[in-house]
Amino acid sequence: MIKDILKLLKVKHYIKNIVVFVPLVFSLSFKDFNQDFLAFAAFIAFCLISSAVYILNDIIDAPKDRLHPIKKSRPIASGKVNIKTALILFIILLAASCALSLAITPILLLAVLGYLILNICYTFYFKQIPIIDVVCIALGFVIRVLGGCIAISVMPSPLVILLTFFTSMFFTFAKRKLEYSLIEDQSQLRKSIKQYNDALLNQYVTINAVLSIAFYFTYMLDSQTIQRAGTQYLYLSAIPFTVLFFRLLFLIQTCTNVDDPAVFIYKDKTVKWLICVYIVALIAVFVF
Repeated sequence: MIKDILKLLKVKHYIKNIVVFVPLVFSLSFKDFNQDFLAFAAFIAFCLISSAVYILNDIIDAPKDRLHPIKKSRPIASGKVNIKTALILFIILLAASCALSLAITPILLLAVLGYLILNICYTFYFKQIPIIDVVCIALGFVIRVLGGCIAISVMPSPLVILLTFFTSMFFTFAKRKLEYSLIEDQSQLRKSIKQYNDALLNQYVTINAVLSIAFYFTYMLDSQTIQRAGTQYLYLSAIPFTVLFFRLLFLIQTCTNVDDPAVFIYKDKTVKWLICVYIVALIAVFVF
């Protein structure tokens, strides 16, 4: 039962909430323990609210998930967790997230509630509209970044916001691409995904990959970023960042048994190594 509940909470997807730490890292505020603590608390708040959202989505999508080759094994769709239990968990997680964010600052509570409202609108309406469905998910990541800014009281960088938006668009279109390729019977696809085609999804994935890399380079070469970081060599981290995107593009085009690009971060050794190289490159730039 505990295993099924953890699966329902989608703990593995908490990695998506790491974007909450983006303002902490790029503002160099991580040198302050108090800022680290506030950012971590905001991260937990978004993990709790994202699990609540996942539960709500799974309750709504259960009938369709039962027809999906992979999603049919989800706890609610498979009947391993009943809807009553799921609703109780939803209320507990929502209350805990709101209480924690309010303890940090009332403004963060607004961001958390904004994230919840956005996802409710997505679940009941925007999910069915092509492009708008992806934009909603991207805005969810932007809210997370803004939440990280609010928690540590720093102004959000326009370039970081754009980088976050287009990177999340990349991952979301990649997910649509993987789902589209995975399911042979297109009648089982969600309404919005049916309206895409493979060529169009490939274009969207590539365009957003290019934009993500471009905005990363722009941010690393920005004079304000260089001045704040105290080094002009931040651009070197763009090399492993770009190679990481190339690896993800390769996996997205060649894998046929995965419906979420987040899985690559856990299962692909090359992706793990590239992430490590990227982190080491950032540390090396700051230290040396």
